[in-house]
Amino acid sequence: MIKIKNIFNISALAILVIGLSACSSMQSYQPLPPVKVITEEVQLEIYQPPLPQAIQMLDVEWKVLTNTPCKPATGENKNPRYYTTEKYMSEPYTKEDGTESIRAVRDAEGKRIPREPLVDEDGEVIMVCGNLDQKIAEVEKMIGGDFVIMAVTPKGYENMAANLQDIKRYIKQQKEIILYYREATGGNNDSKEDWLDKNKDNQAKQIESAKSDNEQQAAEVSAPAEEKSGFSISKLIPSLKKD
Repeated sequence: MIKIKNIFNISALAILVIGLSACSSMQSYQPLPPVKVITEEVQLEIYQPPLPQAIQMLDVEWKVLTNTPCKPATGENKNPRYYTTEKYMSEPYTKEDGTESIRAVRDAEGKRIPREPLVDEDGEVIMVCGNLDQKIAEVEKMIGGDFVIMAVTPKGYENMAANLQDIKRYIKQQKEIILYYREATGGNNDSKEDWLDKNKDNQAKQIESAKSDNEQQAAEVSAPAEEKSGFSISKLIPSLKKD
């Protein structure tokens, strides 16, 4: 009877050991921590290029050619050479501030003195029709070469002025759009080099922060909390207690 009892105790002990091993393995298993989803608002750093320089317009000199009715020549310009058609005499004088100017010559009664018309070798009055000869002489002196005409009609000049105004309008609207997005994206006056350095520092900080978060999560997974069990075999089988 003693042997049968011992065999029964050993069998029961084996069953309990196997069961306890399974329970122990089940109790030591810890599920992975849930995935944490963190939403963080990050302001996007956008490089704001500097605005273009202002347009520098150059002066354009125009020479207007006319075909006015013919007038008698009353004077002659020597260099460049052309006939003038001024009706009254004039003279240079010095103002009170020291600057030079031109004024009309008047008689004792205060009336302007008219110029005498010029005559040619045959005694005929020299007539000047329009200002073509005068402008040719002026342009040849100015450019130091032959006279060249680049003409534009009044309608063409009007169209050119309208085109310039339309270009000005387009540039103004484009500038307003640029300024709007510059303000909307938090633009500043950083140069390109300063912005690149700042962007590089921000990227390094973001990489370091992500690396730190990954290490922390890995440590939590690899080191689960240990739980102690209050189960004891000696409580189930009193005969196994040591004397």
